[in-house]
Amino acid sequence: MLHHEKAAEMADESPSTEAEGTAGSELPSTAVNVEVGVHAASDTGTQISDNPEAKSADDLPEDLPPVEPPSAGFIMQLFLVPGLIVAAVIAVWALFGKLSTGEQDWRQLVAEVRSNNEHRRWRGATGLAQMLRSDVELGESGNQLSTNPQIAKELATLLTELLNESAQDEELTSQQSFLARTLGWLDALDDSLPALVKATDEKYEIIVRSDALRSIALIAGRASDDGQPLDRTEVTDRLLEVSQDSEPLIRQVCAFTLGLIPGDAVDQRLRVMAEDRDSNTAINAVLQMSRRGMPEAFDALLGLLQSANEPVNPASMKGGTDVDRMIRSRSQENMNQVVLGNALTALRDLSATINEEQRKQAVLLCQQLSEEASNTKIQIEAGVTLRALTGDE
Repeated sequence: MLHHEKAAEMADESPSTEAEGTAGSELPSTAVNVEVGVHAASDTGTQISDNPEAKSADDLPEDLPPVEPPSAGFIMQLFLVPGLIVAAVIAVWALFGKLSTGEQDWRQLVAEVRSNNEHRRWRGATGLAQMLRSDVELGESGNQLSTNPQIAKELATLLTELLNESAQDEELTSQQSFLARTLGWLDALDDSLPALVKATDEKYEIIVRSDALRSIALIAGRASDDGQPLDRTEVTDRLLEVSQDSEPLIRQVCAFTLGLIPGDAVDQRLRVMAEDRDSNTAINAVLQMSRRGMPEAFDALLGLLQSANEPVNPASMKGGTDVDRMIRSRSQENMNQVVLGNALTALRDLSATINEEQRKQAVLLCQQLSEEASNTKIQIEAGVTLRALTGDE
């Protein structure tokens, strides 16, 4: 199931005390040495003056001109100004170097993906994936490699070739899964989507299929955020088919992904999936229905909030030992917190479509959660939802 997850140092005083003592002893020592040096010079001068055998002032050489300390301006000219010039040169060099070599790097990696050498081809693919993710993290300051059709084409072609391999083994599955996840970062849809749709076929390993569905969800989510929902018949039809898969994990991921796809057929399918025998699939379907503003999701959503807030009894959990049951109960408690957070967000999305009676029920439940929930974060989320329901935002 996919969800958006929401999370004494002991100081050893002995080294610190020792360090302070050392530092404290060094400073007085330095001061004493300087002071002794000054006194010594003063005493020496007095002895020279009082020595009857000393030479007269006429016999001494002429005094040297006084030595003046360098001025601040002089120091700036010697160090700061050249340093700034060097820094500027380095910055300019780095900027143009990055602009010029960045493109060469991805082109070189694309060339390796085309290599007949299996190791070079895979090395190029992993290099492109790393470069792509780094570029996405840079945002607008990056090179926008995610929209580069050439990169999408090369990676999608490689995934298709690997999917077409007759002999499937663990290493091949790992490579297929890696490429399926990587294509989720790309927005050159004409190349990436066909390969991802192909990877959802039931003949491939479940990890490859679920990763392909997650990548389609990422692409659909970005498209929705940009105000251009992913409305492609081949994708919608495939998701509707996959949503009936026998594997619970595939149905769970598919329910979430379908929620990001527009269409009446998708709405109807989500209504069916909200009653799925797999609880996680049903939860994802209810959450996505709520986010789509489907009022029929209200009763299920309210039930979800109530059940997820109930304490977990370790004795009711499956497990051969008390330790196993305790571990499972803690895992379920963590899962419940995720469900509560997502359900409260979904209730805010649904608040504009519910009637007054439903609103009163939701307000009472949110008040209870804001006061009694065991998790502080859930209490805050419940308060935010309560204000959305009452119009106090």
